[in-house]
Amino acid sequence: MSMRLEIVTDFTRLDMLSSEWQRLWGSDSRGEIFQTPGWARAWWRAYGQQFSLCTLLVHEGDRLVGILPLVKRGNTIRFLGTPQADYGDIICEESRAAEVLTVALEALQSSSNAWKECVLQHLAKHSRIVRHYKGLPAKLRGRLCVVPTDRYPTIVVRGKPREEVFAKFLVKHHTRRRRSKLHKAGLLEFRYLETAPEARKHLCDFFRHHVRRKMMMGRRSSCESSEFRHFLLALVEEIGLRKAFRFGVLELDSRPLAWAIGFQVNGKFLLYQHTFDLNVWDNSPGEVLMWHLLEYASKNVTREFDFGKGEEAYKKRFTNYARETFSLFLEPPNIAGEVRGRLRKATGYVHVATRSLKRTIQEHRPVLHIFRSCQGWLMQAATGVRHAWRRGELLKTVIDLPGSRGTTYLLGEGGVTERNIRRPAAGCDSGASISVGHLGDLVSLALESPLVLARSELPRCRQRLKHGDRVYIVRENSKVTLLCWLAIKASANARQCTQGSAVDSDRSALLLYECTSFSPSSASFRQLLSVLISEASTKKAELMVKCRTDQLVFRYELQRQGFLRSKRTQCSSRYASR
Repeated sequence: MSMRLEIVTDFTRLDMLSSEWQRLWGSDSRGEIFQTPGWARAWWRAYGQQFSLCTLLVHEGDRLVGILPLVKRGNTIRFLGTPQADYGDIICEESRAAEVLTVALEALQSSSNAWKECVLQHLAKHSRIVRHYKGLPAKLRGRLCVVPTDRYPTIVVRGKPREEVFAKFLVKHHTRRRRSKLHKAGLLEFRYLETAPEARKHLCDFFRHHVRRKMMMGRRSSCESSEFRHFLLALVEEIGLRKAFRFGVLELDSRPLAWAIGFQVNGKFLLYQHTFDLNVWDNSPGEVLMWHLLEYASKNVTREFDFGKGEEAYKKRFTNYARETFSLFLEPPNIAGEVRGRLRKATGYVHVATRSLKRTIQEHRPVLHIFRSCQGWLMQAATGVRHAWRRGELLKTVIDLPGSRGTTYLLGEGGVTERNIRRPAAGCDSGASISVGHLGDLVSLALESPLVLARSELPRCRQRLKHGDRVYIVRENSKVTLLCWLAIKASANARQCTQGSAVDSDRSALLLYECTSFSPSSASFRQLLSVLISEASTKKAELMVKCRTDQLVFRYELQRQGFLRSKRTQCSSRYASR
């Protein structure tokens, strides 16, 4: 029987064919979750307003034999579900793949006056499109360009006992040590959520921590998009937690530390999104989460564990295979399409060479460290110049380098005593509040107020917190006015900063080595000093404050509180360079 094509522009029509769609998808033993009707419905609910549906249905008589799920945005046609889907493909029976693909692509090419570009991304090497496109008619194949794009790290069972395959990843010494450390801290539990209300509650935490984690990596989180958040919530309803959708939570004494979202179909587990609480980063919750995911896979996965998109360094420690993916471009039959097709092929060769160079750099750790250091320095310099330009302080920023000029102040002769503590007047600090920040708070601050804290500064902030330093965030009427860093050091280090001053050699010292101000009033400085003086008094420690020469209000408040200028002005430059 001859085949006929139907172009669907109304999603209601696809919904009516969901049972036939599910039948075709089920005929592929390696079918991905991203080609199921549930995925399509959830994606369309979240993103449908931004696209026009142009899905191709291939019928043989009254029987549906193939689906090429496509959408159009502007003049570009792509897979329905991308870029959120990790894999794309045509949906049909294996024996009909070549002829269904021919009918669909020929019809698409004949309607090229309605589009300028057709890009089918995330095609796995074993996908039906990649395996069968070489058997298409020569005229049609000449309009196609298949370019290698990424490699997805994967653990493949390959006929071996799955317990044996996963065992070598579960016995890694470093991971076991991290897991034991968390076990000693309390009751550690990993579980998969089973009810939609509980999943929605944990998704709110997942969104917040995913944004923070990606920001620390210098990347933009997909969870910053309201559409993506709505999409994940829709997946819970459309796919179901007791079916293919897996939402796991790692908890310590019922406190969530890490989250993982994945899909389990056809003997395969695909890790889609995961994150952890930055405030417990030093306990490696992400690595412990990975251990529990692999332990689950060793008991429930029969084919493979797929880490999905991205070639992050940690994945290579847990994989035994890298799946290659491709993008297929269909060019319209005109001069512009011919030129673009040739450019695509040239770009493909460049991409292969670039990917090979990147892999070589990643395999040589010294070169990788140099590359990342240069990249971080350039990002930090560019961010500083951009923010200074916005504030109209570019020249001042270049001349007055951070930490280049400053004066160190000590609190009175002999340090903090009840006699030289000057109490603030009652009610004078009603508009200022101070809090001790954690890494998560700093990431949120960088997201909300990039002029206060640049994203490129976050790795340095993490190192400071890891070394035991403390950050104070002072606000006036909910607006950040001060961001200050405090180091707690022994008196030997303090004496190096205060030679010639009356410092008790038997006492430790609190050093406020950096204080960045953003249009603060004297109330902000007064509130900060009140907290520091109280802490120094409790710990019986010396209190030293480094004040830049251009912070006149801060310097006045220091003098008013009884601080004396140190004879050594360049104090502890290593603190400022952390």
